[in-house]
Amino acid sequence: MKIKMKTDKIATANQYGSATMTYAKDSVHDMSSEWQMKLATKLINSGQAESVAKETTKKVVTEMETKVEKKEKSLLKKVFGKKK
Repeated sequence: MKIKMKTDKIATANQYGSATMTYAKDSVHDMSSEWQMKLATKLINSGQAESVAKETTKKVVTEMETKVEKKEKSLLKKVFGKKK
């Protein structure tokens, strides 16, 4: 889960709570472990952070180029005929 901070917040930086860090406004944090997920849920519920949607990338495949090449080859075979 990724979150984006709406305000500055000082919160725990490890699972034991023995270290703290400042989660700055407009920064995005990746909350992947269990303790981070709990912290992220608390920050979102209190209105200090918002959940960030996952970015998806799409790959565009162009098959038209290969089809054109195949048509050219078949056209040449029709014009010149098969080799004997």
